[in-house]
Amino acid sequence: MAYVSTEIRRFQEVNSGLRIDFVDYEKSSYAAHMGFFKAAGVNFGKAPGQARGGVNYIPLTILKVSDIEREAADSYEQVGEVIERRSSDLAKMLTQKDSGEIVDVLTYSLREIMRNVVEHSGSEVLEFCAQYWPSRKKIEIAVLDSGMGIKSSLSNNPHLDLKSDRDAVHVALMPAISGKMFKGVRRRSGDAWQNSGFGLYMTSRIARNGGSFFLCSGRSGLLLHGKSKIDVQTSFSGTALRMVIQTERIDDLSASLKKYRDEGFELAKTYEDGRSIEPSIASTMLFRDFSKDVEVLQ
Repeated sequence: MAYVSTEIRRFQEVNSGLRIDFVDYEKSSYAAHMGFFKAAGVNFGKAPGQARGGVNYIPLTILKVSDIEREAADSYEQVGEVIERRSSDLAKMLTQKDSGEIVDVLTYSLREIMRNVVEHSGSEVLEFCAQYWPSRKKIEIAVLDSGMGIKSSLSNNPHLDLKSDRDAVHVALMPAISGKMFKGVRRRSGDAWQNSGFGLYMTSRIARNGGSFFLCSGRSGLLLHGKSKIDVQTSFSGTALRMVIQTERIDDLSASLKKYRDEGFELAKTYEDGRSIEPSIASTMLFRDFSKDVEVLQ
């Protein structure tokens, strides 16, 4: 819904002289409630974000990046802390629980994906929606932006030679790959939120533990499911991401993050140019854990 409504809206903006008709949509109550039709330009159902969210769903929501940055400035916080708080609220709304491993996994995943949009995409907005099916033990999250795309974002890294969108999508899911943090860039001392290129790698590892992870940008997409990798031809101006989590496969998140971090760091050491970017605290730990570490350091 997020992907298709965005593409329809863009098509309308580019082809303002055309009249676009929608038919046979009146019985699509789920999509109407989630905000799909009004996001696509049809005066039917609820507007994006109008539905309050509730038992196991988050409606299609369009959030301005400037609002996140303004909230951080007004509260004298880092942007990452604002995103953490919003992610936690969304996770609790989706699961109807205040704590637990599922809440931790969702908070972490939403935080890292939303941070990626704010820090890298250059997009003015981020769009997201989610659904939790307790009986199926399944969670689905979709997040997308209308920014510069992965290839352009990674082009600032002089160590990467990306010929295509496919190259960029594949490389973006490797650990220690970033358009802002690479060999030669000085790490800011004590900054737990500084980017290190581990966010997408970590979230994809979480999803692939029984679920799936899909990422697309420009003309290429990649679906990860278990050990399989499937390339998909796309046409999307920006970046779209979907992750499916099987809740019955969720283990202790802190332990899983440590395992993925250690494996990712070892993999990063094998890259040809010899760089080995240390994983950032924010991308590899739960907020409550690295907050304690930062307090100790201070």
